[in-house]
This record gives sequence, structure tokens and C-alpha cells, in this order.
Amino acid sequence: MSEATDRSRALMFRITREIRDEGYIDLVDELIAEDLIDHVDLPGLEGAGRDRYRASVEMMRAAFPDFRNPLDLVVAEDDFAVSYGRMTGTHLGELMGVPATGKRFDVPVFGTLRFVDDEAVERWGLADFMGLTQQLGLMG
Repeated sequence: MSEATDRSRALMFRITREIRDEGYIDLVDELIAEDLIDHVDLPGLEGAGRDRYRASVEMMRAAFPDFRNPLDLVVAEDDFAVSYGRMTGTHLGELMGVPATGKRFDVPVFGTLRFVDDEAVERWGLADFMGLTQQLGLMG
């Protein structure tokens, strides 16, 4: 494996564990590029770049204080890392105008990050949001 591949894999784990799971929001400034290109479309998520990424983390952690994104697999090559895992949490805060339901969710999720100079510069992701809304009792 190349040094870049090793770094990309380690950064994917670090961003997921430290920022998303543990809530160390200050690390966004260190690990996410100011001009991040974010291909993840979340309703109600405004802004661009690093600020948009920070807002996405804050939104999920406010709605799901026990939010976790355990990764089962991370594959990396050069400046890309792709992950597969789960998103879990308990809906204890408002999410996109929906009041807390108190229900738990557990859905599969894929994510891809591209890195330059040890910062994420581009992000893609896909989660089972249909499963999430069903588990939260928001649809039949």
C-alpha cells in the first residue's frame, strides 16, 4: 500500500470516529477543507464547504445525541477512502422540523472521501433514509 492510501484510510476512520461519533466538532477545522465539495444532499442543510459539513454533523448530533457511525469496512486507494457501516441513534431532538420520537434507528450507510494535504476536499454518501424514517415511525 502507498503512503497516501494509508493516510486516506486513517483519515476516514479519524473523521468518522472523532468528529461524527465522539462529537469533536473543533476537528472539522483541521480535517475538512474550507472549500469541501459536498455531494451529500440533506434537506434543510444550507451553506457550502467546511461550514456545511460542520452543520451536517451538528444537525445529526442535535437530533440524535447518541449518534454513532461504526464502520465495518474501509477501502482506500491513493487519495480516496470508501467506507461501509451503520448509522445508529435515538431520536431525542428535532430533525428537519420533525419533533423527537424517542425511537432508535439502525441503518446501513456508505461514504466516500477524497483527500488533499490531509484534509477531506470532497464527500459523497448514501444512507438508507427510507429505513430511517420507517424506524422512527414517520411513515408506514
